[in-house]
Amino acid sequence: MKNNINTNINTDTNSKVIPFKVPRMRTINKAYEEIKKLDSGTDIKPSTIRRMVNNNEIPHKTVGNRILINLDTLIQKLYTTDNMCVL
Repeated sequence: MKNNINTNINTDTNSKVIPFKVPRMRTINKAYEEIKKLDSGTDIKPSTIRRMVNNNEIPHKTVGNRILINLDTLIQKLYTTDNMCVL
């Protein structure tokens, strides 16, 4: 099964089919686990992600008592050269 699911959304029979990528929404801990799989030596911790959410640095949705974030948006925010310290 693929991670990135592409599906077609068709609002009515007269409109075009619009390709749509389902966002990979994760809880903070699950997002951390995914990042850890990609980079086992990362110094990013769940508390770092939680602080980013609390400071509204990354978009998030609260569903019940869970905070969901888009994994791709988080990775882009963490690893783009604009946000990295260059020595």
